[in-house]
Amino acid sequence: MPKKDKWEKWLDQSWFWTKIFFISLAFAIATYFYGTFKPNSKAISIIKLEAETVLIDKIKALDLQEPSFEYVNEKQFLGAMHKCLASLNLSTTLDKRVPYEMIIGQAALESGWGQSRFAKEGNNLFGIRTWTKTIPHLLPQGIEKWPGWGVRKFKTKCGSVKEYIRLLNEHYAYAEFRNMRKAMLENNKPLNSLELITTLKFFSTTLDYDKRVIRLIKKIRKMEEVE
Repeated sequence: MPKKDKWEKWLDQSWFWTKIFFISLAFAIATYFYGTFKPNSKAISIIKLEAETVLIDKIKALDLQEPSFEYVNEKQFLGAMHKCLASLNLSTTLDKRVPYEMIIGQAALESGWGQSRFAKEGNNLFGIRTWTKTIPHLLPQGIEKWPGWGVRKFKTKCGSVKEYIRLLNEHYAYAEFRNMRKAMLENNKPLNSLELITTLKFFSTTLDYDKRVIRLIKKIRKMEEVE
């Protein structure tokens, strides 16, 4: 077989690199169009979050009034919590929300379905504390002098729900909750209250706290099945 001269070798090399160039170009174009017209779950999440943020800003501008929070029994307490959460979720992006079952379960446990002294006198449904004496608060019965902390007083019960959500979204003690929620959302899974509640190890000193809340979540589900 005759040897190729330099010109032929140059043509062969040029053709080889030309093919490599066009294959790479085709791959880049395909990747671009796939990412544009069929984005991955992370891209979809970002787009949804941006759209939600725009909508929420418009809702906040309306300055909607907080719903009333009235109840005399467990069923009415459940309904009042749902109205409160529906209102709060209007101004809360999906990545900052807390499952309603988890919120209501904790509120029911901490306040005895809204019947505790702190709930009635301080509108505090979660036993949220303050370590600042100047912040409106209540002291436990039997304690007269400031012990270094107090149970916060809120203007409304829905206000205490809003503060509870803020704490879970911002306080360092609940980073595990935020990480699990983030993983669920990124994998397009619904927020699982029964799993998420197990991350709130620092919310209460009660050893079986998560189990108690889980029992109430299951009770809430049965209550809603009846309706």
